[in-house]
Amino acid sequence: MKIEVVNDARLIAKLNEPVQTLHHELYPEKFKSFDFNAIYNYFHEVMSMDHQHFLVCFDGDEAIGYIWFEEIIKIGNAFSNPSHYLYIQHVSVNENMRGKGVSKLLFDEVLKFANSKSIKRIGLDYWSKNTVAKQIYKKLGFIVEKETTYLTLQ
Repeated sequence: MKIEVVNDARLIAKLNEPVQTLHHELYPEKFKSFDFNAIYNYFHEVMSMDHQHFLVCFDGDEAIGYIWFEEIIKIGNAFSNPSHYLYIQHVSVNENMRGKGVSKLLFDEVLKFANSKSIKRIGLDYWSKNTVAKQIYKKLGFIVEKETTYLTLQ
């Protein structure tokens, strides 16, 4: 398996289907069903921004998963110190390749990127019903620092 930097919105949109479908199944009130054209257009726009990064894992010629992360620089204010970190937006691995270390390979490349820029923090979030993601991130060493809650009004 090999990891490559990509700027191919069509490929990322295709690889996004499992994660978008899962999000829609878990939270249909929040997430739309997978719409290739809409997602392709979105990624096409996002990929033009220098702080957005996409890596794809290939097994031979087959794309089997991707990670999308962004580099964030925040200035300090009266409450917070300045910060420079990476934020993971999406991780998706094709169902038939799960459990084979693809996520670890993708995260290892993100760590290399972070180290090359002297970045010391990587953040991400996941939906509470996505217990598989929670297990993977815990295994990779992520710890919970913040929890967000919502109240749905009738």
